[in-house]
Formats: sequence, C-alpha cells, structure tokens
Amino acid sequence: MNNWTDDFIKVNGIKIHYYRTGGNKPQLILNHGAMNNSLTWINVAQELEHEYDVIMFDARGHGLSGSGQGDYTSSAKATDII
Repeated sequence: MNNWTDDFIKVNGIKIHYYRTGGNKPQLILNHGAMNNSLTWINVAQELEHEYDVIMFDARGHGLSGSGQGDYTSSAKATDII
C-alpha cells in the first residue's frame, strides 16, 4: 500500500475518490457493495497488484466520494465509472 496513489476525478458533476496500485499493467476495476467503500478490497488488491493496476473507487455517497443529487439507481451509478 505504500506506493498506492489516491485521488479524485469528476464524473457527472460528482467528485469520485479512488485508490490505485499503479504500474504499466492491465487495469482492473473493483466495485464495492452498498454501505462499504473502496478499502473493502484492500486484501484482494494486495494479492492482485503484482499483475494488475488495481483501481478501487468509492461509489457516489460512499467513502470520500461526493453524493451528487442523491440518484443511487444502478444505471446512474454505473455512469460514474465510465
């Protein structure tokens, strides 16, 4: 975890927070469930970071991400990671 980065991107007007293991490797995005945050995946990411650039984001309204207008439908949340 020492070399992981974290930052924010703005998607659909909402600040989305993410952690990333980095490196010039295939990217793998891990999406957490309701009432969790990106760090739910910490153990999995540690196992995968040698082969993948693992990206773990906080879904809208979770962790350090903004909540926007409160639209938490699956279709609305799916557009946050595109």
